[in-house]
Amino acid sequence: MMKMLVQESEGKRIPLNLIYDYPVRWSKFSVLRDFMQNFYDAVGRQEWHSRFTYEVKDDTLIFRAVDVGFSYDWLVYIGASTKRKESGNYAGYFGEGFKIAALCAMRDYGWQIEIAAKDWKLRVIKDGLKVDHQWLPSLSYLVWENGKIHKDNLLHIHPFLQEDIPILKAVYLSFYFEENILFGEKIWSSPQAAIFFRSKYPKPDNYPSTYASTGEGIIFTSYQAMGSCSYPLIFCLHNYRQNDRERSGLYKIQVIDVIKRIAALMTPKASALVLEIIKDQWNTYPRSAYDFESWHPIVQCLTQNIARSEEHKTRWFQTHPELVVASQVKKNDIVSVNRRRQALAWIRNAGIKYRLVQAGFKVLGHPVLEDICDKHGGFSIAQEPTNIEADRIHLLESLTADLYKDLFGSISLPPCKVIENKRSVWRGMASCIPLKKPFVTPYGLKIRYRLPYIAMQRDILFNHRMGEALSVYLHEMAHMFGGDKSSAFSNALTIMIGILSDKSDQLAGFQIMWEASLPQKHKI
Repeated sequence: MMKMLVQESEGKRIPLNLIYDYPVRWSKFSVLRDFMQNFYDAVGRQEWHSRFTYEVKDDTLIFRAVDVGFSYDWLVYIGASTKRKESGNYAGYFGEGFKIAALCAMRDYGWQIEIAAKDWKLRVIKDGLKVDHQWLPSLSYLVWENGKIHKDNLLHIHPFLQEDIPILKAVYLSFYFEENILFGEKIWSSPQAAIFFRSKYPKPDNYPSTYASTGEGIIFTSYQAMGSCSYPLIFCLHNYRQNDRERSGLYKIQVIDVIKRIAALMTPKASALVLEIIKDQWNTYPRSAYDFESWHPIVQCLTQNIARSEEHKTRWFQTHPELVVASQVKKNDIVSVNRRRQALAWIRNAGIKYRLVQAGFKVLGHPVLEDICDKHGGFSIAQEPTNIEADRIHLLESLTADLYKDLFGSISLPPCKVIENKRSVWRGMASCIPLKKPFVTPYGLKIRYRLPYIAMQRDILFNHRMGEALSVYLHEMAHMFGGDKSSAFSNALTIMIGILSDKSDQLAGFQIMWEASLPQKHKI
């Protein structure tokens, strides 16, 4: 324990007017970090690694800052801080940390705190004050001024147990300094922010992290680790400050906000590197209008940064020629949804290597999915049928009307068009418009969509296998009840198949009619 040069009775007692049972509870980590933060700000981050040390001797923890001194007056008043005028350059700000940390250290953990600097020494003691004729336990300082100048600033904590040393190490590594063993190679830095790779050194237990966002990545704000992310990166925003004096970690929404602010400052080169690392976010969109945890705006900002440099824009495109932009499509925009489905089906079958990315990548020259599909004639373009095609369609409509009159009820069968485009991967398609009020058929099924038309590939109409034409036609008709992945759609198809099984004789007769009406040049 630090030996005092004078007897305790000779010291000056300074009441802090801080009641001993003041309702604040800090963990050992928070207490130690606040004590260390005072040294960090006094030394400065540039010299932190060389001018600050800590050691545990026997059962005493000793902080030492070389060639540092200040007046103990700054430790007396709540809100008083040497960092008030330059808050963006320091880890501390509130001016109450030492007082609250000292209270929790003594009251909750039984630690005795002593500090020395310049020509004074100070011990934190439990005291009392009178309020309305009642004595209340409180916190005070016992100060000695002896005229002897101390070259270094010292803090002693006693008794300090071996089991608390891992917490101490985690506290030390939670401060921003480039020699920090958690820091890897620097990617980029500016006066306001910096980004580093994470080193291979694992984060210690008790290290600050963001709930439900685990990972090796670290988020530093105001020169202290306050959050985490899943990527092997360290994001540092020096002038980002929370107004929470309890110094709680960052929420996911705050992590996104910090990274977004950093991204706005980055160079094209650094943006390309970081964008490469977060590639699993390339095709993410907000899940709702108020999804503030989405990485979408970060990706968008990084692509815009890269686009500022023709050199890096060209290099990016050459490295990733397979990227194809898929802009966000609203589910109620039936036309856009159908085009997206067709374009995806086409590009999968066209043998083109591709990877879908969000709309922000357009500024880097990557093509839009629907534009590629349209350029190569991949969309199913429905046309009015010729007289011969109309005759074939009429056969399908007649059988459907006869077999499924109870299934479709009084709903008129939609017009059937013909898909002439042989490059289209869809054998049939339906245009669906949601009904404001579902219509219940005599069969008990709900018709949810109006079909302005359905369409079929032309060659199906002239296939001698009637079953294929009928199955495609019925598939598209079933979209009255729901989309491809809906249970209502699947249920309708199941019922259709069951009806066909019950009408096998009628179906066989229709097969004969189908083949007999096949134009001569299409017959085998």
